[in-house]
Amino acid sequence: MTDLLMTPVAAAIDFEETMEFLIRFGLNIVALTILIRFLYYEYRKEGIPEYTFSFFLLGVVVFMICTALDMVSINLGFALGLFALFGILRFRTESIPVREMTYLFLAIGLSIINSLVDFSDPVNGIILYNTLVLIPVWLLEIFLNKNRQKRKDIIYDKLEDVYKGEEYMKEILREKTGLDIFKVKIGKFDYFRNVANLTIYYKT
Repeated sequence: MTDLLMTPVAAAIDFEETMEFLIRFGLNIVALTILIRFLYYEYRKEGIPEYTFSFFLLGVVVFMICTALDMVSINLGFALGLFALFGILRFRTESIPVREMTYLFLAIGLSIINSLVDFSDPVNGIILYNTLVLIPVWLLEIFLNKNRQKRKDIIYDKLEDVYKGEEYMKEILREKTGLDIFKVKIGKFDYFRNVANLTIYYKT
C-alpha cells in the first residue's frame, strides 16, 4: 500500500525523546492541576465545579493528540478527511458560562504549548510559559473575588410592582431578599400566570 495515511517519523523509541515527553507530560499535569484545582475550583465553588473533570481530561487528551501529530506526517487527504469529520460532528450540550469557556480555552492552550513549543531547555521553558499564563489568572481571580458580583434569575409574581420600573423593583427586592442589589433587569412577562422574569445583580 503506497498511499499511507500516516508515516511514522521514527520507528524506534528514542530514550531522550521519551524522557522529554514524560517531563513535558508531568509539567502539563502540574500546570493543569494548578489551573483547575487551585484556581478554577477554589474560586468558582459557587459555579459549576463538575467542569473540573472535563477541563482536566480535555487538557490531557489535547496534549496527547498534539504530541502524536508532532510525531507523524499527515498527508493532504487525511487532513481534509479529519476536518470533514469534525465538521460533521455536532455537540448538543447546554450553554457554558463565559468564565468556564475561558478556563476551557486556557486548559487547551496550556496543553498545546507544553506539547508542541520547542524550548531549548524544556523544563525551564515550560515552567516560564506556564507561570506567565497562571499568574495573571490568579491575580484576576483575587481581584474579582474581592469585588465579587453575582446574578440570579428569578420569577416575580406581582406585575403591578414590575410596571413601576427597575428602580422601584430594586428597592422592593432589597427589602425582601436582604441582598445588596445594585441592578434589576426586567425580562419577559407572562400575563396568564401574572409573573415576570427578572435578573438581579448583587454584591457579596
